[in-house]
Amino acid sequence: MPWEEHPGGDPLCLEQGSPGALHGRGRSGGGVRVGRADIVCPITECSGYLEESLVVSHLGSEEVAKYKYFLELSQIDSSTKPCPQCSQFTSLKGRTPSRAEHKYKIQCMKCQFVWCFKCHAPWHEGLKCRDYRKGDKLLRHWASIIEHGQRNAQKCPRCKIHIQRTEGCDHMNCTQCNTNFCYRCGEKYRHLRFFGDHTSNLSVFGCKYRYLPEKPHLRRLVRGSVCVSKVVVAPVVIVLVVVVSAVSLVIGLVAFPIYYICKKRRRRTQGTGRWL
Repeated sequence: MPWEEHPGGDPLCLEQGSPGALHGRGRSGGGVRVGRADIVCPITECSGYLEESLVVSHLGSEEVAKYKYFLELSQIDSSTKPCPQCSQFTSLKGRTPSRAEHKYKIQCMKCQFVWCFKCHAPWHEGLKCRDYRKGDKLLRHWASIIEHGQRNAQKCPRCKIHIQRTEGCDHMNCTQCNTNFCYRCGEKYRHLRFFGDHTSNLSVFGCKYRYLPEKPHLRRLVRGSVCVSKVVVAPVVIVLVVVVSAVSLVIGLVAFPIYYICKKRRRRTQGTGRWL
């Protein structure tokens, strides 16, 4: 199979107009989804890589954006990294910070997010990367400690920030992302009609501390059985309701004309009696 050297050093497939290459959308999309920028030619006998324009022509708009991002990421050196919030690439080359300790402090030109180039985390003023990571572990450990009958803090299941409860019930509302969750178990509040919610003992959405907290396997078995029984019974109830409604409608359609005719005849009889 013919191929030539790509400027980056990889062999570039020259059979890109062949039916095999043109039907390679599945492979191209699969390669992009796993974070690959070098898409191998789908022809079995060929070991070359597909040209960028051909790969792009066989991808959707979302996959094209990912492919170009991975392509740029594969071509950059260690002095360039993407912003952890918006993926905008930033280079350390040519930067002259006013203070030596701000050498790795980056403010994204696109989203204004301030982050550390060295550890790729949010900027940690006055802390080394090692101490910042250690502090994050200490925070998680402190949050999990039980004091006065409750955790020191609970993590929001959506945005992951730690929230400390000072008073009130277990129903918490995160002010950061407006998520409702349980302070006791940390799970998001869910509700489905006929299947209960987080406060239901036998619901699959119920808090694990409300029912058999020391026997998780038995709790899942009981709650799962209740849920399955509702799933099985629900269609039967719906069918019965439909049948009863249909029978009532048929009876009504038959009975109403008979009732109307009888009532009309009775009126005529009463009217004839008065004239006599």
